[in-house]
Amino acid sequence: MHVIDYLYQYQNVSFKDVPFNECDALLLALASYFPFDELNYSQLVYRNKDLKNLIDRYKPAFDASERKLKYIEIVKGLCSSLRFKDIKFAFYIKRRDEMSAKQFQAITIILKGFVYISFCGTDSTVLGWKEDFNMSYLDTIPSEIEASNYTNHIMRKFPFSKFYLGGHSKGGRLAITALKNCHKEKRVLNVFNFDGPNYPQSFYDEKYQSIRDKIVSYTPNESIIGRLMVPAQRPLIVASSARLLMQHDALTWLIDDNHFVYEDIYSPGSEKIVKSINNAFLNYDNETKKEFVDSLFDLLNRLNIEQLPNEKNYLLFIKDHLFDIRNEWRNTNKESRETIKKITFEIVKDYFFSNN
Repeated sequence: MHVIDYLYQYQNVSFKDVPFNECDALLLALASYFPFDELNYSQLVYRNKDLKNLIDRYKPAFDASERKLKYIEIVKGLCSSLRFKDIKFAFYIKRRDEMSAKQFQAITIILKGFVYISFCGTDSTVLGWKEDFNMSYLDTIPSEIEASNYTNHIMRKFPFSKFYLGGHSKGGRLAITALKNCHKEKRVLNVFNFDGPNYPQSFYDEKYQSIRDKIVSYTPNESIIGRLMVPAQRPLIVASSARLLMQHDALTWLIDDNHFVYEDIYSPGSEKIVKSINNAFLNYDNETKKEFVDSLFDLLNRLNIEQLPNEKNYLLFIKDHLFDIRNEWRNTNKESRETIKKITFEIVKDYFFSNN
């Protein structure tokens, strides 16, 4: 089964009977994707019954993605569940800034016995993806500063509470960074990192070593995103019903009873793709990587593309924009074109002609 099946199967099972576990942690991490800003609710705290009533009246856009509808279903299910009967959602924050390439979103989830700070991963906007690409050359992205400030702010509001931090994709990385910069890290029980990208080697300093035992990282067995850059420790490998990049969608991860289904090793496809991407980027200095990212996203901006497609529609997306892409490519300056071609060729060459 998948995590939504788990939500319904355990909806009447108390934490006393089955303690808080990794499946619960994933549900709360995915809850951060819920569009709280679309509810037109002015209070800072959402009580479960109030939020359920708001969701019942909420009408998603007619073209809302299947994934967005699933996130709505998760939050509604949490509010209706006896297992999470005391749940409250509070201090929702969503910040976007084009100048600094920042896309940040988080929610605080209050339960009896602990508080869970949930960090949202990358959305489908070009802005969100540019911030992800900026991780290849920046030691700290703007959302990591937001996450650290948000965590310290929330912990001051709950001075006697124990905390979990968690997130999926970029949200998992934000949770780890927030722990590292936390003023009261002893009050954090664990960090749950669900297929979040890694860091440059410089991140894993003495401070990181002092908190690493609190971090639990999960990646699917054909993970790509969660294996980029330098991993600090081997994560737990989870089975999925999807393939390759589509496994990044944690809604596809497999669950047996109240725990994930685990794999021993990564798939050969994951190993080859990750090696190709990491090798390509490790061969260049930060200035070249910055030029690559800026040139690539400048091209997308000139195409007036604000939303990127989901994994199922990439080929259709390219087909629909092929004429415009070709024209804008010709209008891109020679130096930028060369940088894009150089790094892209490096990835393709390593993938197809590597001996391993």
